[in-house]
Amino acid sequence: MKQAKELFPHVKEFFFDDDTFNIQKVRTIELCEKLKPLGLTWSCTSRVTTDYDTLKAMKEAGCRLLIVGYESGDPQILKNIKKGATVQRALDFQRDCHKLGLVVHGDFILGLPGETRESIRNTIDFAKQLDCETIQVSIAHAFPGTEFFDYAKENGFITNEAMSDDGGHQMAHIEYPGLPVEYVMEMVHKFYDEYYFRPKAAFRVVWQAIVNRDVPRLYTEAKSFMTLRSQRNKAVRAVKEANAAKAQESVSMNA
Repeated sequence: MKQAKELFPHVKEFFFDDDTFNIQKVRTIELCEKLKPLGLTWSCTSRVTTDYDTLKAMKEAGCRLLIVGYESGDPQILKNIKKGATVQRALDFQRDCHKLGLVVHGDFILGLPGETRESIRNTIDFAKQLDCETIQVSIAHAFPGTEFFDYAKENGFITNEAMSDDGGHQMAHIEYPGLPVEYVMEMVHKFYDEYYFRPKAAFRVVWQAIVNRDVPRLYTEAKSFMTLRSQRNKAVRAVKEANAAKAQESVSMNA
């Protein structure tokens, strides 16, 4: 990292794209002791189980932002995916990050094993309680070779193999009893709307743009967000129409 700083003086921030970057407390703190004298600004992925002392060492060594996979706000879903963390642990972790001034980008997934309409609502409410600076909401995809794929395949939950449409937008391809794929996709959009259109979240985004003198970028990103939102809504409507057509075709054949 010392060499990287010398070779690339124009770089403002480095990112450690390592899912297990801070999984070992002793090693992480030791690494931070080495990084601290370099005066770097850096970010990384983080486990939600990381304790306060480790986060403090990371902050003092120049860490600015953490990408954290909270996944779900439903206790049973967390158990189903063997997350190794609880809702309370996630709340404690987020509290520690706020206290230390670490920016958090929270990742959430809808459609995990055992997902229901109630568990989705729990996750949305949980995300708003965490109040991360930014979020990403994904749809659960079962990739061949994974335990999730075997589970979905054995139970007949895979509706098709397509995980995205022609435009590259994520598509739901796992359907549980009472949880249609179009509902999951619709809730992804609702998740973003409920989260970012809260007065607190909207004010934070605008205020940061003003403080950083970056209003033009905010305008560009807001415009891009609304365009993507429109495209996602079209994708949901397309799925609904396709399913309605299949249902009608089935009725006609039975008749």
